[in-house]
Parts: sequence; C-alpha cells; structure tokens
Amino acid sequence: MKTLLSKTNFLEFLMCPKNTWLKLHKPELLKLFSLSPFELQLVEQGNEVETYARNLFPGGVQIVETGDDAVQETERLMLSKVPTIFQATFVVDGYIAKVDALEYDKKTDCWNICEIKGTNSIKENGGDRDHIDDLAFQASVLRRAKVSVGKYFLVYLNKEYARIGDLVVEEMFKKEDVTEKITDRLVEVEPKMEAALEFLSQENEPGIGCDCHLAGRSAHCSTFKYSHPKVPDYSIHDLARIGNSKKKLIAMVERETYAIEDIPDDITLSAIQTNQVQVHITQKPIIEIENIREELSQLAFPLYFLDYETFAPAIPMFTGYSPYQRIPFQFSLHILKDASSEPEHIEYLHEEASDPSERVVELLTQHIQPGGTVISWNKSFEQGVNKELAARHPKHQTALERINSDMYDLQDIFKKQHYVHPDFCGKTSIKKVLPALVSGAQHADLSIQDGGQASDAWWKMILPITSDTERAQISQDLKEYCKLDTYAMFQIWKHLYDLYS
Repeated sequence: MKTLLSKTNFLEFLMCPKNTWLKLHKPELLKLFSLSPFELQLVEQGNEVETYARNLFPGGVQIVETGDDAVQETERLMLSKVPTIFQATFVVDGYIAKVDALEYDKKTDCWNICEIKGTNSIKENGGDRDHIDDLAFQASVLRRAKVSVGKYFLVYLNKEYARIGDLVVEEMFKKEDVTEKITDRLVEVEPKMEAALEFLSQENEPGIGCDCHLAGRSAHCSTFKYSHPKVPDYSIHDLARIGNSKKKLIAMVERETYAIEDIPDDITLSAIQTNQVQVHITQKPIIEIENIREELSQLAFPLYFLDYETFAPAIPMFTGYSPYQRIPFQFSLHILKDASSEPEHIEYLHEEASDPSERVVELLTQHIQPGGTVISWNKSFEQGVNKELAARHPKHQTALERINSDMYDLQDIFKKQHYVHPDFCGKTSIKKVLPALVSGAQHADLSIQDGGQASDAWWKMILPITSDTERAQISQDLKEYCKLDTYAMFQIWKHLYDLYS
C-alpha cells in the first residue's frame, strides 16, 4: 500500500529522501525528529500568523474535520461556492493537500489557491521550505482533483509595516500573485512528486537516499548517525566552513576519509582548517601571545561586557515594531574598572507584557559611560539591537551610536586564529570557547542554555496563563543564563590577559 504523500513530507523528501522514509516507517526513531522549545514556538507563531491572515478573507469557513470527512466537507463547501475555505482538503492519486485559503473568484468561476507564510519575504531558490515548490505541490494535487484553479497567491508578512496602536491586518500582509512562477515550476515539481511517492512507499528500508555526508554538519538530517554509522561524531564535516568547499568534502567522502586525523596530505585545506587539524592531532593549542596582546591593548577601561536577549515575534506586539523585529527584553552588563578588580554586575529583565525598550535604553546609557570599551561576542547582534533602539528612541540616538562605536568583539581573537584550541572543534562560539579555557559554571549546567530557549522562556513568562511560581522560576533561570554570558566574556578576557601580563 502506497504512502499518502503530504506537502510537508514532499518538501522533507527534497532535502533528504532516506531521512523522510525513516520518519514515516521507523517509529523507534521518532525521538530524533522532536522539535526544540524554540522550534515549537516558531510553529505556534506560524499558527498565529495564519489566524490573523484569515481576516483578509471575509466570509471564510474553516474545515475542522479530518481524513475523509475533511475531503467531503471541502466538496460540500465548494458546491455552495463559499467565498473562502480554510484548510480545504484534497486526496487523490496517493497525494494529500490542505490549502490554507481556497478563494472563490466569481468573475472567473475559478478557485484561487492562497498559501499563507509566516515569513517577510518569498523563498524561491530551492532548499528548505521553498515557497514555490510548496505551492506547486498543492497546484498539482488540485489539478489531479480536477479543480478549476484560477490564480496562485502567496500571502506573507510585510516587513515595511510598523505597528501603530492596533494592528492593521491589511497593511501587515502582502498578497503576491505567483501564478506564472507556479506554472513554470510545475514542470519540474511533478516528476519529483512521483519519485517521492514511489520512494516513500517502499516497505523495505532503502539502502540509499541520504546524501547528507556530502554537506557540512549544520546541513545534516535528523537521522544522519543512523544512516552513516562510520562517520565519527567529530569528523571532516566539522571542518570550519567545509560547507562552502563542496568539492573538497566530496573528494574526502569518495575516499571514505571521515576522521580528521586521516585527511590525506594532497587535500588542500584553508589556513583555518589546517590549524583545526593540527590542534586536533597534537592536542596542543595554538596561542599567538603577541597578537593577543596587540588586540587587547586596543581596549580602554572601564570594560563593559554586554549581552542582550531578544524576542522576535512574527506579529508585532508593540507600537513601533515590524514583523520579526527584535524586542530586547533583557540585558546583562559586567563592568570592570581596571585589570586588578572584580567586575560589578548590572542586569535588567522585563517581566511584563509591555515594550521594554525605553527602560533598557535608559539603564544602558546610565551605566555605560564614555571613554571605556564595550565588549560583546558577535558584536553585530548587539550593534543591530542598538540601531533599532535608536530608531525607536531618537533622543538616545547619540548615546547608542557612541556605545556602538566603542564596541569590541572578543570573538575576533578566536576568529583571527590567535587562539586555537582542540576543544573548540573548529568553532568560535562562546559555548565552545568558555569550557575549553575556563573551569567552573558552564552553559550546559543551566536550565536555559541558548538564546532560542531564552526567547521561548520569556514569551512563556509573560503569558497571563503562567502561574506566579512558574514565572518566578523562569525569571531566575533567565537571569542566570544572561549573567553567565557576560561573566563568561570577562573570564575569557581575564584568561587572555593573564597570558602576557
């Protein structure tokens, strides 16, 4: 019996056929596909976007039935020429499609397919969740179901929209006619649909279909370890920027060379990759003390170690915000007056469902005085938040621009290869650098371990349904996480400073 192919499974098949087959046929592996709290939050935001977008279609009726009942209800509503049907369901030839909004056009006596996306642009260049492939799949299914389709539309968030008072749904969304693009794409999508249906309907596990070993680690599927047991946990796929060196990676895979220490001499590596391999083989770090001294000599006391946590909702929560614009709900600041002192800690966590930005700006400009150096990790993030804050609060623009101009990225020392440690495994994130250089508290010890989890936690904390007890615990967890980020920067700076002082 053939598998019923959905749009979601088709798009996943395009990324990795074997991974999709395992998801459908190996229930014991389902835990590998579980979503993180942050990913679940994105799903919920997507549902929220769809709910708001339905207001663009007056008189719409939502299908709540499932299975055959949903198909029958779709047929009934179409016969009644309902203005718009939400989640119209079609099953034909082994395919199933659920249309976000099936809109009846009285002038042409046709139905328009409207796909609602929680993005602020159209993705159409292949890869994960290509919007045109997405809509072309539905177009094919409805064509097989003999539905008279007029046009195809993508409905997505307008990144130019800024909320002022109540939301204006008509301004918050764009509705773009992509009929020509869908027609052109159908020619290549339909053969892929047939291949996907045949592949995923196999009863026996296919021995091929996962080519993720030809991509860098970040592009690996959920079941990579299952399909490629010979590849070690730390492998050639972890070489810095190997995803941008496809030919180099393929050359090693073709020789079944997966361990970093086994890379042949005739494989040309970049300087960064060469350093990564060297420290792995020797298990000794590369430390360029004079270069580190030169970098740190640029910094002026007091040093301000700064870190933001932000939440970027699809639907703007407050006046002045656009879709996905960051809300800086928290910051941590460690202030070091001189090299021999201990840092003073300043923090702020906004614990209400209101715009925190003005209070954040006031506290930052109060505590970060001219003349020192503001230290961050990946400073483009903090600088970007500051630019958005300046646009929202013009009276603080000069102070925020001054903070940005005084900012130094501590990660640069590691990006520039002045310090390369085997435990970095080719990365320069603070979560890799900290445990390699400094003993003590680590991110892995905390309830919240990354920015995505922090964002999700704050969102839960401000929900009215969250209990006072849970809200207090989330507050404590957020403060511990953000505090560790800035204290970690201080500890890393101190470790580097002690190398030459």
